[in-house]
Amino acid sequence: MKSVAILASGLALFLGLALTSARGNSSTFDECAHLPAAYSHLVLRDFRLTPDHPPLAKLVAAVPLAFSDVRMRPDDEAWRLRRQWEFGKRFLYRWNDADGLFFRSRAAVALLACALAASVFFWTRRHWGLSAASLALLLCVLSPDVLAHGTIVSTDLGAALFIFLSVIAFERATERATWGRVLAAGAAFGAALATKYSALVLVPVLGALAAGTVLWREPMGIALLGARAVAPAREDRRRRVLDVLLVLAIMVAVAWLVIWAAYLFQPSFSADPEVNASFEWDRVRPDNPFFAEPVLLARRLSLLPDPYLFGFFRFVKHSEARPSFLMGERSEVGHWYYFPATFALKTPLGLVVLLALALATWRRHAVSARVACFLWLPVAVYLALTLTRGLNIGHRHLLPIYPFLFVAAGRCATLVRGWRPLSVAVVAAAAWYAVSVARVHPHYLAYFNEAAGGPAHGYRLLADSNLDWGQDLKRLPEWLRAHGIDRAKLSYFGTADPEYYHVPADLLPGYMLPRPRQEIRSVVPGDIVAVSATNLAAIYVEPDVRPLMALLRAREPIGQVGYSILVYRADFTWP
Repeated sequence: MKSVAILASGLALFLGLALTSARGNSSTFDECAHLPAAYSHLVLRDFRLTPDHPPLAKLVAAVPLAFSDVRMRPDDEAWRLRRQWEFGKRFLYRWNDADGLFFRSRAAVALLACALAASVFFWTRRHWGLSAASLALLLCVLSPDVLAHGTIVSTDLGAALFIFLSVIAFERATERATWGRVLAAGAAFGAALATKYSALVLVPVLGALAAGTVLWREPMGIALLGARAVAPAREDRRRRVLDVLLVLAIMVAVAWLVIWAAYLFQPSFSADPEVNASFEWDRVRPDNPFFAEPVLLARRLSLLPDPYLFGFFRFVKHSEARPSFLMGERSEVGHWYYFPATFALKTPLGLVVLLALALATWRRHAVSARVACFLWLPVAVYLALTLTRGLNIGHRHLLPIYPFLFVAAGRCATLVRGWRPLSVAVVAAAAWYAVSVARVHPHYLAYFNEAAGGPAHGYRLLADSNLDWGQDLKRLPEWLRAHGIDRAKLSYFGTADPEYYHVPADLLPGYMLPRPRQEIRSVVPGDIVAVSATNLAAIYVEPDVRPLMALLRAREPIGQVGYSILVYRADFTWP
């Protein structure tokens, strides 16, 4: 009962913080495409929109909408022509109440975050007891990354959940292989693959852990083809290899079924042949035959749904280098140290201290080599693969490693009853962590730690989904009214609709999808200029707009709206 009470309290804390934050946020950039697509997947069984992302997490977000009064127009031209941004704007801001749809869908995503927190709690308790599990739970439910992405209709939180579940379920299945455990591991593996293509990292992770299972000394029970105990690996390695291969084969078969189920067993994008014919496979086909040929073979044999295979092609193409911004420097090809830098800037320092204590006191925890590998190998492999990608657009891509870090840091709670200086350090670090995160409420997406100067200075260091995903447009009218400003000029990065939120502003060039019909291209002294941090960094704006952004960067803002929109009073003329 004590465990239940602790878990329930932690989840209640998370939901209270996350949902109050979600209610105040306007659409983040991708939500305008993801949510309408999710509804069309679930209700129309049509996958023409956003095929570059698998659908499982989106389907979860769409479930509340299936029980709501939602207006959908399949005769709309944007739907017919697959113009996802234009269709998303009409679906959300013209035909329906966008805020109402977002809140219900974000609440469904928050339940996935609760499942992640519960998984962290139970796996930690199993290996290190209730005190360690309680600390790991606290770290998870107060994580700025979990709080931010646990209320966004996207794939990041779902990927973190199912990757973590795949690893811990595989640990159980290779300890004693029963049908229930193996099927659960396969379902988690399939759910990860049906949520985000980056979950393919599980292939080398599970492969390496399977090899370790063959080599480790611990016995492995097997109850698939008749219950029996398997001797330690050194005594019967050949039999151990066959058992592990059987477990993996069953998991792959279950994962294959889960992927098909996520596409509602629909082999094509749509029931409309014209829509299916409109997808240009050659345009997104990777140049590397290592990626291209297996996918084309799978398509010819109808092994997986066409949207899944097409999306994988898009994923490989999308992983190529893109413009990015890091610590004041814009790059056309990204930075090799981008993710180590985002980790250093956006990870709460209390967690860093706890991880350092956990590593320094490793021997005190009596951790077996097997458990240590299940804890740290996924982190190492994921980081190694992430560092090789040129896609430097967000710290959120590191989210899958954090559940493992929460578990590792949670083990420090076992030190509290030991040496007094260590006890004080653990309690102080946990308190620091909680206070640091609480101070940024409700702006979790914009969290930066104290070493980075906090969120108020974040726009000088990072942009895009690290800080500014368009989420603060809803707060801009209130800020302008509070400061007695009747009208402003706005350069917005995002997909939310300024008209829907009654923003009293004329639109300057920025990066909005769909593109606004009217923009102004002039700034004179005395103008109030509001600019999204991502546009300020000049990542995606047109070259002729970059001089305006340079003029603004050279000045101090007179205010900030939720840390992602900077407000200036112009003392210059542009152009």
